[in-house]
Amino acid sequence: MILMYHNIGERSAFNTIATAEFRKQMDYIKNSGKYSILSIDEYVNNLKNYDIDNPLTVTIDDGYKSLNTVVLPIIKKYEIPVSIYIPAGYTGSHNVWDTEIGYPLIDILNWSELREMSNEQLVTVGSHGINHISHGHLENDDDYNEIYKSKQLIEENLESEVRYYSYPYGQLRDIGQHTVRNLKKAGYKAALSTIWSKRNSQNNIYRLNRLEILGTDTLDQFISKLDSGYPLKYFRQLIKNILFNLKIRK
Repeated sequence: MILMYHNIGERSAFNTIATAEFRKQMDYIKNSGKYSILSIDEYVNNLKNYDIDNPLTVTIDDGYKSLNTVVLPIIKKYEIPVSIYIPAGYTGSHNVWDTEIGYPLIDILNWSELREMSNEQLVTVGSHGINHISHGHLENDDDYNEIYKSKQLIEENLESEVRYYSYPYGQLRDIGQHTVRNLKKAGYKAALSTIWSKRNSQNNIYRLNRLEILGTDTLDQFISKLDSGYPLKYFRQLIKNILFNLKIRK
């Protein structure tokens, strides 16, 4: 399974998990003995043969400053690899896509801070596009621009290869008709959605499912989310996908 986070802060808030809860969650996945904690490279490679049981990898979207100040010390303590996904057009800025509709401002790492993060052995940096926009209705050139130019910009600034893409918003409606082809053309190895499921395979390598961890999740709820087979959230997501595919829901 793939866990999805955004911001980690002093207390739970919009798109933010309290530091104390994040620490408990990392302690649990590390020490419960239930999971094989993998880097995103190891996780994707394991989809070929399923050689590793109960694989789990941690992903964090949006590139907020808490990655450096809060997340890094915790993952180093527990030796947990993470992959982080950067909206390349907003480095050194903030979550404009949220603040424009009234949500709180959260600062994003600048290139210098991202270079420090990318030098950490436990950290893999991927792309979250340039402008943090849905790919759902983009024309082919604009779609490719978000995918390729964000990769190019991150690679030039960090001097390291970008192999993974995280779709902004990430539901079926946010993946356009050109998007997977453009990801392959640009040289990405895999891409991550926000579609709620624990299961992944080679068949959905460019639309990997994830479990979103919320700021309201207690440790018991976190454990239940990881352990339960088919919770209500799974069926809600399934119905949502069916309605989209039937063109009943946009």
